[in-house]
Amino acid sequence: MNSVLYNLQKYMPSELFFWTAAICAFFLLVSPEEDFRLGYGREVVAAIVLEKPKENPYQRLELTAKAAYVFDVKAQKPLFAKNALQILPLASITKIMTAITALSFIPETTYITISTRAISEEGDSGLKVGERWLLRDLLKFMLLESSNDGAVAISSTVGGILATSTTTVEENRHLFIGKMNELADTLNFSSMRFLNESGLDIDESHAGAYSSASETARILAYALERFPLIFSETRWSELQLGNENGDEHPAINTNKDISTLPLLISSKTGYTDLAGGNLVIAFDAGFNYPIIISVLGSTIDGRFTDVEKLLWATLEYLSQNL
Repeated sequence: MNSVLYNLQKYMPSELFFWTAAICAFFLLVSPEEDFRLGYGREVVAAIVLEKPKENPYQRLELTAKAAYVFDVKAQKPLFAKNALQILPLASITKIMTAITALSFIPETTYITISTRAISEEGDSGLKVGERWLLRDLLKFMLLESSNDGAVAISSTVGGILATSTTTVEENRHLFIGKMNELADTLNFSSMRFLNESGLDIDESHAGAYSSASETARILAYALERFPLIFSETRWSELQLGNENGDEHPAINTNKDISTLPLLISSKTGYTDLAGGNLVIAFDAGFNYPIIISVLGSTIDGRFTDVEKLLWATLEYLSQNL
């Protein structure tokens, strides 16, 4: 009995150990008749003595990311947080807000024409000057391919529609970026600030956008709530998307880890020199129970490993606590 109590004391707070020991002593001292009347008393004590406390699966994780957050959408609470309020460069996860802002102001059936200015943006996703796209299809292309050309085409077109007077392409872009920041303020995302629509670094010391891991997870939750048909398309590894000129464009998802992530709902990657590797995903933990994981400031490969670790730890945690 002494060895059992010794082992028990290692796993229990002192106050809980005291009362458990007292209960054990009581059941050892009562007469057989009293013990019979108490019924299953000894079995209850045995269960208390033998059961070890559950290990928190998040505690054993080693993450590369500077910040990470696991958000239970239904309960509206975090399951895990690492430096979740630290403001860090957002990189191409910025395009989630680009899409939300566009869809908040104009119909998804609006035509977007690819301009020379859009094509001049860093990176080549295969878009050509003069192509006409439906907004909804260009948004899917932008999100999967992480197309900077697509982001500029969308921002300059929407900004031009919202402008009250004749403006230049750059003025239209800045008007749109202002709307992105206004929307972030309206949603009480105080860590979010956007200097461009793509998330590209502006220079060696200034990123194109900033956010925290907490608010990065929450903005994807908002996007899926408001515009599920657009953002759920990012769960695919590849889509064939057509423009209004009759051309087909393959959109290859920049999330190369999709095949290893079960029940994926949505995802968006980000990577720049200043940001490092970023990734935010939503997945269904079972029976329509959405969970969102965000990691910021990892490496180009570490972001995928970090999210995968957090996903499996989350499934283990929920199996123990739901």
